[in-house]
Amino acid sequence: MMIYRRNTCFYTFFCAAVIVLLSGCSALQKTMEVSKPKALVTGVSVDSLSMEAVTLLVDVEVSNPNSFAIKTAGFDLDFLINDRKIASVAQADSNLTLPAKGKNSLQLPVTLTFDQVMKSVEGLSTNTEFNYAIDGNVVVNLPVLGDWNMPVSFSGVLPIPKQPEVVFKEVSVDAIGFSGVQLHVDLSITNPNVFEINLQDVSYALKAEGQSLGQGEIQSIDLPKGSTQTLSIPLSIGISDMGMNLYRLLTSSDPVAVDVNVGAKVDTDIAGWRSTPLQFKTQQVLSR
Repeated sequence: MMIYRRNTCFYTFFCAAVIVLLSGCSALQKTMEVSKPKALVTGVSVDSLSMEAVTLLVDVEVSNPNSFAIKTAGFDLDFLINDRKIASVAQADSNLTLPAKGKNSLQLPVTLTFDQVMKSVEGLSTNTEFNYAIDGNVVVNLPVLGDWNMPVSFSGVLPIPKQPEVVFKEVSVDAIGFSGVQLHVDLSITNPNVFEINLQDVSYALKAEGQSLGQGEIQSIDLPKGSTQTLSIPLSIGISDMGMNLYRLLTSSDPVAVDVNVGAKVDTDIAGWRSTPLQFKTQQVLSR
């Protein structure tokens, strides 16, 4: 009876050992068959852009060569300018499902303010663009092996948008008669950017001694990158519109201060661009 029990216990222990051994072999075989997935930053696109900030979308693609589905365990990327970390592009707990023998992708957003960039990186204040890099890891969870890091990198160039530069050139009287005064205002407008801009809804208003000399609108002004154009605004003012006091002032030899106010919306063809208001105000002495 004792011998039978001992044999039974030995048989049970032996079977359990065989099961554990076979399970270990199966796990080892599965480990041997696991292929490493690949991750790649396929591109960076502009989601929104203005004079103040830019929001980028970092496109990350992960492919799975295995015959079984796996999941990502996180994305940890850094946005660098001149080797200096400016922002994190991360989703630490992102579980992106990768189908067997397939791939999947996602977009990681990152927002930068140009003021932040200028303060963080020296020498960019006069630049019209900057080089950037994205470096980091995509983490996937593999059977038996656990979390596996896949390094990714990407580099590109981004513009630094700048407001058009408006410079007053002159305001002068062209002709004076009994019916009124004809004058013009010349402004110089420069586009300092590496992309073309378009000034929409351009408006202007001129005043002297608190009285209006005229106002109006210009439909649009196209400014190619790095170009300068002269905006000449002609004005014809009747005596009845300006009044005798202003007429005498304009026709005298006394200096006359003229207030010039120009407004517009800055647009461009860059995808995601947000219109930015432009305001220019100056006071100048009338030339005769």
